[in-house]
Amino acid sequence: MAGNALTIDAAAQGPTMVVFLAHSCPHCNAEIPVLIDWMASGGLPEGLQIMGVPTAVSRNAVNYPPDEWLAGRGWPWPVLVDESSGDGGAGTAAEAFGATAWPYLVIIGADGLVKVRATGEQTIDELTQLVSAALGT
Repeated sequence: MAGNALTIDAAAQGPTMVVFLAHSCPHCNAEIPVLIDWMASGGLPEGLQIMGVPTAVSRNAVNYPPDEWLAGRGWPWPVLVDESSGDGGAGTAAEAFGATAWPYLVIIGADGLVKVRATGEQTIDELTQLVSAALGT
């Protein structure tokens, strides 16, 4: 969140879960601690990269700006702020990944191909099942 350039390149960086979040979304606020607990419990598979992408940014909505919102929630992973397509609208990256609702998860295999897309809140068990199905672990 320090303004450094980031890329999403699972073929070079290993399997990656991209998590699209909207700062105004109550489901996203609920999902963040689940993801953090998943990591803290040791459930996050070794080698799986996670990247957060705040999208649907609105200066007039709660929890603006998104970088401060994520830092305040304890988000431990890299963040790529999505280029806005208008006040509260899905950003360029979210649209490119086919996001339809928030939170939106995309799991990309080490071959660079999208393996799974999921919307809505996920439990730790559901996250584990999604990753296992996507990566064959």
